[in-house]
Amino acid sequence: MNVVPTIDDVFAPDGPLARMLPGFEARAGQVAMARLIERGFLERTHTIVEAGTGVGKSLAYLVPALRSRKKVVISTGTIALQEQLVTKDLPLVVAALEVPARVELLKGRNHYLCREKFARLSAQRLVAPSASAERLWAWARWTTTGDRAELAFVPDPLEWEELDADADDCIGELCPHIGDCFFFRRRDAARYADVVVVNHALFFLDLALGGGLIPPYEYAILDEAHQCERYATAALTATLSWGSVGRVLRRLRRAYQLPAEHDGRIEEIMRRLSAILGDVPGDRYPLRANDLIEPVLDELREAFFRLENWLDANWRRALRRPSEDVAESERRRDLALRGIVAHIATIDRIVRTSHESGVDAEAIAWVERVDGRYEINAAPFEVGRYLRAALFSRTPSVVLTSATLSDGRSFAFFKESLGIEDAQELVAPSPFDYPAQARLLLAPPDLNPKLPAFASRAADLIEEALDRSRGRAFVLFTSYARLNEIYAILRERLPYPLAMQGERPRSRLLEWFRTTPNAVLFATGTFWEGIDVAGDQLSCVIIDRLPFPSPSDPVVAARLAAIEARGRNGFEALMIPTAVMRLKQGFGRLIRTKTDRGLIVLLDGRALGMGYGKAIVDALPPARRIDDFRDLDDFFA
Repeated sequence: MNVVPTIDDVFAPDGPLARMLPGFEARAGQVAMARLIERGFLERTHTIVEAGTGVGKSLAYLVPALRSRKKVVISTGTIALQEQLVTKDLPLVVAALEVPARVELLKGRNHYLCREKFARLSAQRLVAPSASAERLWAWARWTTTGDRAELAFVPDPLEWEELDADADDCIGELCPHIGDCFFFRRRDAARYADVVVVNHALFFLDLALGGGLIPPYEYAILDEAHQCERYATAALTATLSWGSVGRVLRRLRRAYQLPAEHDGRIEEIMRRLSAILGDVPGDRYPLRANDLIEPVLDELREAFFRLENWLDANWRRALRRPSEDVAESERRRDLALRGIVAHIATIDRIVRTSHESGVDAEAIAWVERVDGRYEINAAPFEVGRYLRAALFSRTPSVVLTSATLSDGRSFAFFKESLGIEDAQELVAPSPFDYPAQARLLLAPPDLNPKLPAFASRAADLIEEALDRSRGRAFVLFTSYARLNEIYAILRERLPYPLAMQGERPRSRLLEWFRTTPNAVLFATGTFWEGIDVAGDQLSCVIIDRLPFPSPSDPVVAARLAAIEARGRNGFEALMIPTAVMRLKQGFGRLIRTKTDRGLIVLLDGRALGMGYGKAIVDALPPARRIDDFRDLDDFFA
């Protein structure tokens, strides 16, 4: 049996990683992180590590994970990092340690093709109903993985819905394809794997369901852990929408002949509900702000009750394709009834949550517009208590790591938001020389994003910054409205290739930016994090304002109220730490290697003009501060 090298041996200048990676350089922060994680595994304690850009956190947690010889699940927030772990980093560490480790990438069920659904659909229709469906069917005939990621195109959502391996359509052991099911094959492989790589959505959904999606594990490593609160909240959110109701109805229509009195009734109520949801202005508001909603929800609940009773009594006569297999038909009926009952439970939860009020309330119901359509949600606005019970008290050791977990002073805000009581902690600073590699320019104190003249003054500063950097920039915004406003001002004034988020898919925008000299990308949302553009192609990052969460957001408002009910200052306890972590993410887009150089511009004068601004700026990487664009002449020469 091979002797597994120690942490220090693995990262030594003449160790196995150095022999396998040309130019490998051991970093003090990386080694300290690996040692601490291994100690957490051995002592069965949780570990929090803020690993600055360039520390090499992936190798720092993979080495102790494989040395542990325990079942480990690794969860990440982005597909790019999952693919890097599975195809590059894990094979490297397995080879370096010479340990026989099995690694599996596991995705949610709707990422896989269902063989049984495809067989039924292609038997009913000899020819695909559209050109896009024909491309999908052609792939379904030859694929050996059934993984949607193989597709070179984005399938139509409704056409993919007819083929995906969603649990609401799965008849399990009664399926004739159970032996070669793509999803169950992956799940079985994950059961016997030493390391299972998943995404945060699947990880927290598994927790919310009490397990069953991911095989039991000894240790958990959550990379990009600054996203955990958002994904945990999403997993605990009950949602009622046109999409969810439509999927239930389409599933029923494929299997049964529904009478119009039930089918049409639900659609008619959903149309009225959608119109009422738009009566209150804004993209997000508390459900109780619209008193016309609840009576319609009562009607919808009653309509679902009637549909449930009808299906339970008439399902045999209503079958479109009677099956000789009674057990299979009954299983499909049970699945259909489960979808109806789930929507009744969702309505009950939404109504019950909307009635909760006062300092003892733990959840909130709100209305939100997504892709042009409204949906209703109910969720806990704080997930710490749940995660403490479901994850941290049951898993011997959980590792949480990211480049941005502290507020510059401590991990208190992060720990409280996730319900972590005891953990060993480490800040592993970036090895980059920020004073030499980066410059930071702050807008004058009187440039306030809340003032009417902000857009025109900010546009002038953006233009001057881009002249100095010769384009090669991300211009990042906290809202689409401000993005559109300033882009409209500058699109005819700038001599560089320009693009705006929304003009093309995210992956194509990023490829355009990487391959277009002097490109400038105006973006928001997803481009604040998880984007890696190394080298001179990205030499400037401009941020429009301090990224405070909106106090008018109903979930944020509920959290602020809960904090202040405990006698604390909501702005200091929630708004400032959130802004710090988000701003550090935006800053992190700029310097990705030891040879990168670049400029950060913050257009929000409150960073200099308000008392809290110093604490926020001090939490950023230590770039050299400049007061005038002329100070960049030598820097960009």
